[in-house]
Amino acid sequence: MDNTDPSMDGQYRSIDEIDRLGVPVPTHLGHLKAGDDPVAAYGRIREKLQATIQSRDDDKLSGHEGAVWYVTTAKMERVLFKCKPESVEAIHWKGGINKAAVMATCWNLLETEDVPDYGKLERLLLEEYSQAEIDAFREHIDACIAFVGEELSFRECVLEAYHGIGIKLNEDKASVMRMLSSRFPRALMKKVFTLISRYGNV
Repeated sequence: MDNTDPSMDGQYRSIDEIDRLGVPVPTHLGHLKAGDDPVAAYGRIREKLQATIQSRDDDKLSGHEGAVWYVTTAKMERVLFKCKPESVEAIHWKGGINKAAVMATCWNLLETEDVPDYGKLERLLLEEYSQAEIDAFREHIDACIAFVGEELSFRECVLEAYHGIGIKLNEDKASVMRMLSSRFPRALMKKVFTLISRYGNV
């Protein structure tokens, strides 16, 4: 192995620093280093996003809904922050907290965490909702966390069974699904197939 290859040095790299091999990627809006002014940069990005927003005849908006900041800490951990244009942020605040928003945030949290945790989920929700709104919705938030946890457990169970078969889905789908049908209820087999297709070879 050539140790001079910069792509093999174990460092985090932004999207525009690697060979993407033609794979579509999110738009890269910037790169901040230690010492840069994050508040000023946040404001500039919000203005850039707001410039893409247009009001439609059906009272909806079109354009870029927002951006996500991936912040690397001194311990090489990743923390995510949302950056929304002013008009989009106003709609989110007006609507108040709801189950769909909590569920989406739970799944987003799993980009950096193995399991959903209330404290970390609360920190993400505070970017868009008040503490009072979150506290009032606590029972439903706990239910969302429990649901996502159950979904993760089921996924792990499916993948464990799939890998235990020793046959790839793309090699013999019929045999794989026939073997798994003895492990899972018929009503769940479509879900089992979806999970294997999405995560089985990751």
